[in-house]
Amino acid sequence: MKTLFPVYIFFLLFFSTGESHAAADLTAQQTGTVAPVTAEAVEDTMATVPPEPVKVDDNDVIKAFSDSLKQQRGFPVTVNNNEIFRLYSRIGDIEAEQRAFKTSRLLTDFFRSAVPVDSLTIVEGETLTAIRTPRNIIAAFSDADANAEDMSRQELADTVLAKISNQAEQFREETSGRNILLSILKSLAFFVALAVVWHYLNSFFTLMDGWIQKIRLHHSSDSQNKLIQLLSPDHLASGFGWFSRVTELFLKILLIYAYLTTVLSFFPWTEDLSTNLLAFVLEPAKKLSHEFVTLIPNVIVIVILIAIIRYLGKFSDIVFNNIAKGELKFGGFEAEWAEPTRKIFKIVLYLLLAFLLFASLPLANNSTALALVIILGLTVSFSAVPAVQNVISGIMLNYTGSFRVGDRVRLGDITGEIIYKGLLVTRIKNLQNEITIIPNKAAFRSKILNYTESVQKNGHLSLELTLYLKQDTKNEALREQVLEAAVSTDGILLDPKPVFFRIETKDGMFGYTLRANTQEVKNLETVYSKLCQNVQDKLKENNYTLS
Repeated sequence: MKTLFPVYIFFLLFFSTGESHAAADLTAQQTGTVAPVTAEAVEDTMATVPPEPVKVDDNDVIKAFSDSLKQQRGFPVTVNNNEIFRLYSRIGDIEAEQRAFKTSRLLTDFFRSAVPVDSLTIVEGETLTAIRTPRNIIAAFSDADANAEDMSRQELADTVLAKISNQAEQFREETSGRNILLSILKSLAFFVALAVVWHYLNSFFTLMDGWIQKIRLHHSSDSQNKLIQLLSPDHLASGFGWFSRVTELFLKILLIYAYLTTVLSFFPWTEDLSTNLLAFVLEPAKKLSHEFVTLIPNVIVIVILIAIIRYLGKFSDIVFNNIAKGELKFGGFEAEWAEPTRKIFKIVLYLLLAFLLFASLPLANNSTALALVIILGLTVSFSAVPAVQNVISGIMLNYTGSFRVGDRVRLGDITGEIIYKGLLVTRIKNLQNEITIIPNKAAFRSKILNYTESVQKNGHLSLELTLYLKQDTKNEALREQVLEAAVSTDGILLDPKPVFFRIETKDGMFGYTLRANTQEVKNLETVYSKLCQNVQDKLKENNYTLS
């Protein structure tokens, strides 16, 4: 018994302590006092109990989402093309755009009616605020419309009511009979002013035309100088006349346009049209003036480029003309190359100028313009392939010295004199004075025999005459007679002497060939014909029978 007594005392104290804590908690809950809590108890409580959310006003949440409505900018409610307010949300099954259209029509009817402006009132519903006349409702606003404007429904309705009242009174004042009559009178006054200005404008330009005709009739220039002819009174009068007509037309169009915009601004129904007409002209004019100012540096560059290219072209003309005349010589550069080289140099200069001009224009930075230029360039390139081939062939014919103007040549099966040699075609005149036009591509590919160059480089051109005799004769006697006939022919050279020799027999006939030399390239056919005739006559005199 003594042994169990300490254990009994321990359990008694433990349970009494637990009961005292429970009694203290119950007393604290009843009295509202807080019992002391240890640090460990606070940590346990924070870990188990979630924090309460922060309170927020519903209107703040709506305003946060109404930013999307502001970004959409809503749908305008307009009367006579003047915006009064905007609607942002749907009401029931009516979309915002449909609401704006219906409201615009109701307000237009109200503006044009005789309902007093001060009869407008604001009425409140559960979710809507409306503006009404004694007869019907003409506008309504939801919470979303108000939040989009950062207002309450009542504030939005008050603001819109004030705008409607002011604009309705202004519209009715402008469309009153007195103001319409005044606008008509002002329009008539402006029409009279337009007629007067038009009359004096016609008189002024008629006087200008008469003055221009006097310049043309009483002044003349007989100078052969092209620059003086270009600046002659006749040309100047034509230029002044064209400028005068263009200026007159421009001023008359400007007068009509100014009259229309002014008269349309007198009437409330057409005031917006007048504003649009002015914007139609002023906006492009402003843009053009800005572009013009921006283009001034480019224009200066273009003028400088044109001047440089022009003087380079003139300088090249002087140089190549002197080369063609023989006054200026370069080693290995033929005088006949001067003209084609001058043309090629000018073409390169103009292509360079076109490239630099395009690079100086704003279109060079426009992808659409670049695409169009590329397409145009490809189209021209593919379509100009034959012409390019002829040009290249013409250049090759020039620089290879195949023939010159005035040369006697044979191109393929055509024999005649070269009368024209261009970059694209060559013209040749035959003995019948027929002019054949040959593309340079065909001329370059054909076999070319240049008789003139043969005489210039070799000193003579050989003519061959083949004879066939029926009987065999002593060669020496026949040679003497044939050579005598050859040297007696006009145009046949004595040095080098003609040559007569035997060739192989053909069909039982004895063959001979006469080779004589001449320098008469222009009359080659005539000399050959005389040579044949003289030889035949000589053989007949000596009883030789030709085949």
